Amino acid sequence: MKKNPLAEGSSPSLEEVLHTRENRVRFQEALAAEYAPDSVISFKLNIPGPVKSNETIGKIFSLGKSDITDAIAAEGWEILYEKIMDLKTGPELFLVTRGTLAEVKSAMIRLEEEMPLGRLFDLDVFAAEGTVVRTLSREALGYPERRCLICEKPAKVCGRNRTHEIREMHEKIMEILEKENRLK
Repeated sequence: MKKNPLAEGSSPSLEEVLHTRENRVRFQEALAAEYAPDSVISFKLNIPGPVKSNETIGKIFSLGKSDITDAIAAEGWEILYEKIMDLKTGPELFLVTRGTLAEVKSAMIRLEEEMPLGRLFDLDVFAAEGTVVRTLSREALGYPERRCLICEKPAKVCGRNRTHEIREMHEKIMEILEKENRLK
């Protein structure tokens, strides 16, 4: 049986995951308010299972960061702020860039859909309008909702119902990684 690099490493506790999520939301809101009306990009990875940070995940994250900054450059937008957080709950990137909320969100959706590793990316885009921090859904911009890696049903449904075993999802991710030439 082949070794699974996605299952190796330490696992954050539920308390750590919830604390990180709470801190992320506060940080995103603060960035959006500080840089209004510019757009805040929040990037992390969709890696199922308890392990959220290890060497393989770090490599995937680095390639994702490169894809994001390349996409921003291709649009001609300036990066106004950048911060990477290397956390037990997984690496996270925060960027602030010029471009409207809709433009930046559309560019990030294209990345998720067109790049080989895009299925593993979790990209959210925020912007402050007055005192309100807004985001846009894929559907609001005319894009379909994200699909499950395994069965192509809506990803939210499979995730909520825990339809697939972690082992099965890791096998699919490993197939994606094997096709990604930049990881070799």
